Amino acid sequence: MRDVVVCEVEPGDSPTAALEGAAPADVVLVRPGCRFAPDWLDGLRDAAYASATTATATALTQHDLELAGHPFEPAAVEPAAFEPAAFEPAAFEPAAFEQAAAAVRTASLRLRPRIESPGSACVYVRRSALELIGDAPDPWTRCVEQGLAHVLADDVLVLEPQPAGPRAHEATAAENRATGAARRALHGLAVTIDARILSGPTTGTHVHVLELIAGLARSSEARITAILPDQPSQDARERLGSLPRVNLTTYREAVGGADVVHRPFQLSNAGDLSFLESLGERLILTQQDLIAFHNPAYFPTRGAWHDYRHLTNIALATADRVVFFSAHTRDDALAEQLVDPGHAGVVHLGVDHSYANAPEAPPGAERIAGDAMLCLGTDFLHKNRVFALRILERLRTEHGWTGTLVFAGPAVAHGSSRPLEARFLAEHPGIADRVLDLGAVSEPQKHWLYDRATLVLYPSALEGFGLVPFEAASHGVPCLWAPGSSLSELLPDEVAGIVPWNDRRSAEHALALMNDHSARERNVSAIDAAAQSLTWDTTANRLLDAYRATADAPARIGTGAGIVLSEDAARLVGPGGELPQDVQRPLLALATHPRIADPVFGALKLGYRASARLRRGGQSRK
Repeated sequence: MRDVVVCEVEPGDSPTAALEGAAPADVVLVRPGCRFAPDWLDGLRDAAYASATTATATALTQHDLELAGHPFEPAAVEPAAFEPAAFEPAAFEPAAFEQAAAAVRTASLRLRPRIESPGSACVYVRRSALELIGDAPDPWTRCVEQGLAHVLADDVLVLEPQPAGPRAHEATAAENRATGAARRALHGLAVTIDARILSGPTTGTHVHVLELIAGLARSSEARITAILPDQPSQDARERLGSLPRVNLTTYREAVGGADVVHRPFQLSNAGDLSFLESLGERLILTQQDLIAFHNPAYFPTRGAWHDYRHLTNIALATADRVVFFSAHTRDDALAEQLVDPGHAGVVHLGVDHSYANAPEAPPGAERIAGDAMLCLGTDFLHKNRVFALRILERLRTEHGWTGTLVFAGPAVAHGSSRPLEARFLAEHPGIADRVLDLGAVSEPQKHWLYDRATLVLYPSALEGFGLVPFEAASHGVPCLWAPGSSLSELLPDEVAGIVPWNDRRSAEHALALMNDHSARERNVSAIDAAAQSLTWDTTANRLLDAYRATADAPARIGTGAGIVLSEDAARLVGPGGELPQDVQRPLLALATHPRIADPVFGALKLGYRASARLRRGGQSRK
């Protein structure tokens, strides 16, 4: 093994004398005051000799990893407290530093990425490189010109007294990946969750996002930042505000620096894609289902539908990983060639959530007469509320059932089944007084309805997951659902109850579940058994595995899949654009508030037209 000479060199001083004086040995240039862990020199030498074309290997320092304070208590260090300039190596006990260096060594990906030039704290220089370049005034530049490389020894951590100054170059993707693994070994994983859906009435997506964040917080294995809407629902505000180790922010206040950014619900705006990418190193998208992707009825125009499909294609191709609620939806996306199999994963939702607030009767609930069949969910066409009406008609005319069918859920702007429901009720006037539509309900009101229901109907033709049967069973209420799509992946078909789409036989099964105690117990027990493995802690742990794997993996290569800017837009925000970057987000915030944007942009357009007329008038007089 070649001899090595260690020489101290102050930052900014020429290394020439040290390099020449150590001949014929290799040289390690170190900054005075640096501290080293055991085996540091072996690790540095291994990095330097990993490739025949390597000239130098530079060790990591705490400044590369943005450390401040003690590296083994990340939960005790708020992200805002990371101030590398305030870091003092003397504050570390030797055992603590050795533990830090060992953690970095264990977690290292050993990428040894190229860097433009060596650092100043600790650099291994191969004698063969010096012999190649000869007497060069700038040896580091000459090495590169001669075809050699400077690399980062990403498994060696050195404590440096103070930063040597601003970085001489911008970090490459490979360098960021290498330092990211080391940083996570000391700080833990930094995850930003886009939770801007949490406004308005509570839906299944709201439940999913809230429970996901709560599960991640319980794990204590990641530092979580949640981006909230400007006006979050009271339920979301109270729930997230009570969670430890979760930093809450808004769109305007959100800053980058996360290892992973996760959007746990579908993307619907092209601007969100670039916004989310700006917040961290890796982007994970959750695709709940492809229902809207396949259905133009859920959009105001076919053009809007095609735009949504195009955006979905771009988003799934751009994301570093795409997570699906079910294998059914993942396989649908693979069949549509929307995602590469290597970047697609399935993480089932948890179903063990509970609601702490006391149940509360929704307005109008006093009109429920007799037994109640509850049909929960939005009035999208695929939710198939008309089939619930058909079951009600069969129960009334063939079995003399006198109870009430209760609809509860928000109305949608496009693709609602309400016109079909109104037509069915007009054609079957005998059941009109047996139907009660409560509209959107709160979580306490939903749980009151579960407690009051005799049976829950879930006649959806297509689901990306399906929480309702599990929620019903948690209240001891049987549920009638249709087998198929993701539900067959989660629940046993033999107790589903709905015979697609035979209303007579389905009505018979509904009656049995309302009147036969044994049938009710079999239904609820089967759902409860399926729920045993579907916990939110399991969901959080599987997502943490996906986060870690994605953070360690190479970044996706840009696909250029195609958000094409107009010429005017490109001149505004493209490279060298006229609109400064620090103005772009405030302008976007203004544009998304109609009460402010409409008058401001209206005045802007009027001013532009007036100036255009003046220019035309001036030209005509010439």
